[in-house]
Amino acid sequence: MVAQLFADALRRALYGGGVWRRSAQREAQKPIALAQTLLAHGRANMFGEWCIADTDLALMLNRLVLNGDAVAQPLAEYARFQWRRAAVQRYIALSGKAESGA
Repeated sequence: MVAQLFADALRRALYGGGVWRRSAQREAQKPIALAQTLLAHGRANMFGEWCIADTDLALMLNRLVLNGDAVAQPLAEYARFQWRRAAVQRYIALSGKAESGA
């Protein structure tokens, strides 16, 4: 559910323009608000211990940040922290090897 909300908002934000872009920005605020609620406790993970949803949310937030969308500093920091997880970095390294044929 959360992932679908983010995916829909990101699609509109990334590919919209003009009136569509303004609409997309409004739509992007919905999942951002949800993320702020889920992370209001200030801990490193949404539900106490890490789960795959943390990485999923971080990926979506990073896409907004990297596209220059306004994301609150605590959310951007959460996304950076999750992205630096050793397991995520190992996956990225393995994924790069698979793409290069190594």
